[in-house]
Amino acid sequence: MRRWLIALVVLLAMAGGGWLWGSPYLTLLHLKRAADARDLTAISERIDFPAVRADLKTQLRARLDRREGSALEQLGAAIAEQLADPALDAAVTPEGMRALFASAAVARAARPSLGGVNPEEMRVRRDALDRFTLASANGTGPELVFELQGLTWRVTAVRLPGRL
Repeated sequence: MRRWLIALVVLLAMAGGGWLWGSPYLTLLHLKRAADARDLTAISERIDFPAVRADLKTQLRARLDRREGSALEQLGAAIAEQLADPALDAAVTPEGMRALFASAAVARAARPSLGGVNPEEMRVRRDALDRFTLASANGTGPELVFELQGLTWRVTAVRLPGRL
C-alpha cells in the first residue's frame, strides 16, 4: 500500500513538472493556430488586454518623461503623450495581436529547441514558475510576458525594445 502511494506521488509530481515545462510551448502553438485561422476569440482568451495596454502606456510615459530638451521639445512630448493613449487603445486589439502571433518566428518558438540559436527566432525564457517571456533570440524587438492565471497562460505585458 505504501509503495503505491509513493509511486502515485512521484507520478503526480512528474506529470505536474512536465505540464509546467511544456505548457508554455502548447500555449504558443494554440495561439499560432488561432492566428492562422483568424480566430480572434481564441486569441482574446489568452491576452489580458487591459493589463497589456496599461503596461505599454506606463512604458511610453516613462520614455517621454525621460526626454530632456527645449520647451518646444517638452511641449511636443506632452502632445505625444496625449495622443499615445488613444493610439495604444486602438492598436492593442485582437487583430493586432493576431498579426504578431501569425509570424513565423512565433511558430518556431512554439517548438522547444535543443540546437543553436537563429537570431531571427524568438525564444521562451522562464522567469518564474508562473511567468515566461517570449523574446527574440538576439535581444531586439518587443518581448511578450505571459503569466499563469489559473491554469491558463495569458499575455499580461509587452516590453518594448530599448530603442524605438
